[in-house]
Amino acid sequence: MKKLFTLITLSLVMASGLFAQNLVSTEPMLKNALLEEFTGKGCTFCPDGHRIAQTILDNNPGRAFVIAVHAGSFAAGVPNYRTAFGEALANQSGLTGYPSGTVNRHIFSGSVTALSRGSWPGACNIIMQQMSPVNIGTASAYEASTRTLTITVELYYTANAPVASNFINVALIQDSIYGPQTGGNAGNNYLHMHMLRHLLTGQWGDEVTTTTQGTFVTRTYTYVVPTAINDIPAIVSNMKVVAFVAAGHQEVYTATEVDAVAGSNAVIGSMTTTGPMIKKGFKDFETTFTVEAISNLEGTTPFEFNIESEDVPAGWQIAYMIDGVEYTGTATINLTQNAPKQVLVKITPSTTPGFPSATLKMKSLDNAAAAERKVKLSVIANVTDLVVNGTGGAATTAHQGRYTEALEASGITDYMVINADKMIDLASADAFGDIFTFWLNISWTTPAITKEQALALKSIMDAGHSVFIAGQNIAWDIMSGESGSHGNPENKFIFTNYLKATYKNNGSLSTNKITAVSEDPIFGGVGSSNFVTNLGSNFYADEIDAGAGANVIFNYNTPSQHAAVRYDAPNYRSVYFAVGLEMLANSEVRNQIISLSRAWLADGMVGVEYDAALNSLLSGQNYPNPASDYTFVNVNAAAKGGKVEIYNLNGQLISSQSVGNSMLIRLDLSSLSEGMYVYRVVSGNTTSEARKLTVIR
Repeated sequence: MKKLFTLITLSLVMASGLFAQNLVSTEPMLKNALLEEFTGKGCTFCPDGHRIAQTILDNNPGRAFVIAVHAGSFAAGVPNYRTAFGEALANQSGLTGYPSGTVNRHIFSGSVTALSRGSWPGACNIIMQQMSPVNIGTASAYEASTRTLTITVELYYTANAPVASNFINVALIQDSIYGPQTGGNAGNNYLHMHMLRHLLTGQWGDEVTTTTQGTFVTRTYTYVVPTAINDIPAIVSNMKVVAFVAAGHQEVYTATEVDAVAGSNAVIGSMTTTGPMIKKGFKDFETTFTVEAISNLEGTTPFEFNIESEDVPAGWQIAYMIDGVEYTGTATINLTQNAPKQVLVKITPSTTPGFPSATLKMKSLDNAAAAERKVKLSVIANVTDLVVNGTGGAATTAHQGRYTEALEASGITDYMVINADKMIDLASADAFGDIFTFWLNISWTTPAITKEQALALKSIMDAGHSVFIAGQNIAWDIMSGESGSHGNPENKFIFTNYLKATYKNNGSLSTNKITAVSEDPIFGGVGSSNFVTNLGSNFYADEIDAGAGANVIFNYNTPSQHAAVRYDAPNYRSVYFAVGLEMLANSEVRNQIISLSRAWLADGMVGVEYDAALNSLLSGQNYPNPASDYTFVNVNAAAKGGKVEIYNLNGQLISSQSVGNSMLIRLDLSSLSEGMYVYRVVSGNTTSEARKLTVIR
């Protein structure tokens, strides 16, 4: 085995065949996120950490990277997944349990970098919004006959580094290692991913001292990969190289990843879009995203474009258009250096509820080893209810069926299931306007609600949307202040001022049932239910009280032990259960709770009533259509007190006009540009279907 640090010239890079141009961009760029995940094969909750880490990668292609470091007592024994570097990395983080992780080795609160798994997605989102003082480019070549890896790393400083002494770190990770994992439900055939096998630059990296704005640095590293590491086959085709730059041995500025065999992240170009990456869609109307594709390569060269879709409901259509030609698969397009090419991504909902995503990809055909550029776009349409799984553990996904089954039993079929970090994206894009009710399935997971999720909830409830939240230990986790809890000012504010609850204690094993408060006009007729311990011996049904203006709706074993509260605010409603609904033994009681909650939270709108209401506000198509300065819309009596909204095809609200006593509404179009729009009528919790409006000039 050998390792070599050298400063090389550009001609050597070209001669190596890795790349005939600079790998690194000279334009200021945002930081990429690096999750160093501390894990072990004997750790019960580590598979959930693996799931969260993979979700981060899936949601942030090319922007987030994971190194799974096996360390500590949970990593002991055979097979040996540990390295000579893991313990020092884990100790530096200040972790107190597994799984744990650091995101760019940044201290987000307190004095240590270690974060519990539920905090990883939010921490990555914070990092990825910050500018990096340095960009990093990486290329890898592998000589199979000698098993020699040659890694080229280029840095370009777009600003002065805050810390003068920086360190390049090059990690070799391996995917698809099958072996044992406690809690993985796969025996000895658990699939381990992103596993750290070696640090080519040593424990803390290779020092760089020229770190001022405009500095260009190139280093090369070689490593002879053994056939096995700790008796575990080292399969180079399953390996990747993660390179990152750190300030000293701590703060990571940015990171990147390439395949170990002929990998490169050379900046072939860029794809950018203005505006939100998530938009609200309308049945049978195209929602469009404008993407600008730019080549960084000299001259005019061919690029391959493709679009990959996820979770596409029946009848939805996804396509993209370049130079007036529409594609649903692969297209080869010539791009000229620095000449923008417009790509229109079009997502057209059917009547089926959905929240699909489409990832547009751009790849250089002349530089196949270079990393492709990606942009991920989503549309939500026809959804009235969102089941939102907490991100603090696997119990939420395990029990989400309790909510979906009860909603369907109540006649609610226009629902979707997402995780709480997707809810953050939805709130940030302001694309949740058609959703009546958010169902937060927290179960028994920690953190119950992160800071970022709390801020998203605040914006959602401020906008008039109602929330149901249930799970044991929510109150303790947010309000107790005890070691291991996750209270912060943002989620405490939601708990106290929006759920209108107060925390009494962490409950006890003697608490074994809930009973409705018979005087409550909404839930008083619901029966009692004993609890089942489907979370094992982990039983923490918090005792809570109602805050000012809220009502206790369920008690535990005695009337003095309060289990649930509801709150009727001027612009939203909330229901909070301090025990997970999956813990109710009586499924009929559980279904009653969800059905009555839905009716109250959505102000009585349930089942087929919602579908009928869609068509009760509008009467016929607007006239004239196409129109120039004005058009007329006929509405029914149910629309009185409501408003007529006009949207562009990007889902952005353009204008809103109140509905008075007249059933014929004159819409002023004089300020609208020529093009296609949609309009609808909104009255209370009722929204009409969207209809086309064409403006001509």
